[in-house]
Amino acid sequence: MKSIYSLTKRNLLMFFRNKSEVFFSFLSVIIILVVYILFLSDVQVHNIKQLAGDVEGIKPLVNAWVMSGLIAVATVTLSLGALGRIVADKQNKVLNDFLVAPIKRTHVFISYIISTLFIAFTISFSLLILAEIYILISGGTLLTITQLSQVVGIIILCVISSSLFLLFIVSFLNNEQSLSVFASIVGVLIGFVTGAYIPMGIMPKGVQFFSNILPVSQGASLLRKIFVEQPMNIVFENAPVEQNINFSNTQGINLFLGNYELTSNFMVIYIILSIIIFGVLNVIRFKKMKNI
Repeated sequence: MKSIYSLTKRNLLMFFRNKSEVFFSFLSVIIILVVYILFLSDVQVHNIKQLAGDVEGIKPLVNAWVMSGLIAVATVTLSLGALGRIVADKQNKVLNDFLVAPIKRTHVFISYIISTLFIAFTISFSLLILAEIYILISGGTLLTITQLSQVVGIIILCVISSSLFLLFIVSFLNNEQSLSVFASIVGVLIGFVTGAYIPMGIMPKGVQFFSNILPVSQGASLLRKIFVEQPMNIVFENAPVEQNINFSNTQGINLFLGNYELTSNFMVIYIILSIIIFGVLNVIRFKKMKNI
């Protein structure tokens, strides 16, 4: 256990000391936030006014929708940023040093997992607090204790799912250049597959299907359902039910696979299954790897 603690501490220190790693872990979140402030905010407000009229609470509703998407994106980008330590250690032959040292192979693997989860959990929860403060300042209301506990639970599931999924892919990368290319691809795609750039409901059906089978997209949907519940009740209080449903379908609050609407229970079970599947795949993968 002492070796796991020491290796985990070493991974954490190296991540937080490397300012570029921390920055690029947040890059997708920063880009989405900038695009939202400069372009998407006014567009979203205008679209809602067309549905519900010029009523109170539209801006807090849009802010709640955006913040929930940002948190979902962060669970992926933070996990990937933390997992970059594995690739750096492989490239610098540090893993070979670990293997000749009196350290169990499983302890090295566990230390990477623990440090990744700690980084992603800690910063995601910090982002949640900042999101709540921003929503409150902008005229919205804070989540209830029950809602907050549900959000924390979803973040935990999303972080674990994203970490194990990305770990499996990162384990095949042998240098930081390939990791940089992969991180760039993920950084570009993550905003689209979670519906942060373009509302999921207006994307082509094929893109919607691909996006909606990803655990992170379902995690984003679960977060949005909770974040926008109160502001939607205010904005659509006097609007027809059809407008409420149309908004939820368009904005990626409700997700569909074909004509089947994914329920919250289904999405939670789906994310848990993804954790189990990629957990098993990672165990098999790391047993077969020569460098760890």
